[in-house]
Amino acid sequence: MFSSLVYIGRFQPPHNGHFATIRKALTLTEKLLIFVGSHEACRSLRNPFTTAERLEMLKISLTQNELKKITFIPIHDSNYNHQEWVQEVKKLSTTSLRLFSSEMQSGKGVLNSQLSTHIGIIGHKKDSTSYYLDLFPEWEFVEMPLLENVSSTEIRNKWFGETLTEQDKIPQAVYSYLKNKEGDEWAKIQKDEYRLVEEYKQEWSSTPYPPIFVAGDALVICKKHILLIRRGAFPGKGMLAMAGGFLDSNESLKHCAIRELIEETGIELSYKELEKSIKDYQVFDDPNREPRGRMISHTFLFDLQLLELPKLKAADDASEALWIPLEDLDKMRSQFGGDHYRIIKKVLSCY
Repeated sequence: MFSSLVYIGRFQPPHNGHFATIRKALTLTEKLLIFVGSHEACRSLRNPFTTAERLEMLKISLTQNELKKITFIPIHDSNYNHQEWVQEVKKLSTTSLRLFSSEMQSGKGVLNSQLSTHIGIIGHKKDSTSYYLDLFPEWEFVEMPLLENVSSTEIRNKWFGETLTEQDKIPQAVYSYLKNKEGDEWAKIQKDEYRLVEEYKQEWSSTPYPPIFVAGDALVICKKHILLIRRGAFPGKGMLAMAGGFLDSNESLKHCAIRELIEETGIELSYKELEKSIKDYQVFDDPNREPRGRMISHTFLFDLQLLELPKLKAADDASEALWIPLEDLDKMRSQFGGDHYRIIKKVLSCY
């Protein structure tokens, strides 16, 4: 027996494999901590459901007795700072267990002191996306066998393509929940994006190797503000992002970032003025950062030492260009497309 077990997942959406793991964990522990990842991420093909929606799907598929032993803990993604993410998981686990211990000692139960520090982490090492299970060597790992080769990605794709059935390895309660969501406006937008992305992939399907795209992105700061665009097309239509785009075959990465910055924001500065303001450069290559395929971002940090914010005029792929106070960045994280928020935080933390 464990005093507690940690189970980490995105649950996009929760399926039979997730619930099998939860019920296995409940036979081994006094307290199950379920971390719900991608908290406050924008809706996307990879993360179409909000934290609240995923929590509801989890709860309606569990019994009241099961829920009594479970604490759900939302956790933000941190693709480019694993150490920060690990520390946050540990901190939230400690806080939750202290509360649980306090409740037990107050008369609601008796905590076995010999088990009070016996913590484990449960999961299945299915592929490279399960790397996080090895980031907690001090916690005993409980291997959960793969159930029925079930995949949230497959379920999402069927839901987007409107071919999801009651036999698709999800509880009846989750199936009914997903069917009820199909008419929501955000769901229609996600399904439109799914069709466009699938068409885009089809265009590249005859290439001998999977295509790898390269982008030059511009992170621009000035007078404690950051320059952002609102995307005017899929993927991520309506979402905030850095200015940027695909690398042309005849240009350098630096030129690409500056060109896209000027084209999308209409910023009233010359190429030379922007080039002189470059202070940093980093590469971001999360394999899942873009739905159309593998997209590697070369992000340039521009620090404009000016007395006033330059005027902007959105064009090209941007429906809007705007200056946002840096102090408002964290409050707007759910409005950012893809991993742009996490890239911005990583670059600024190093500057």
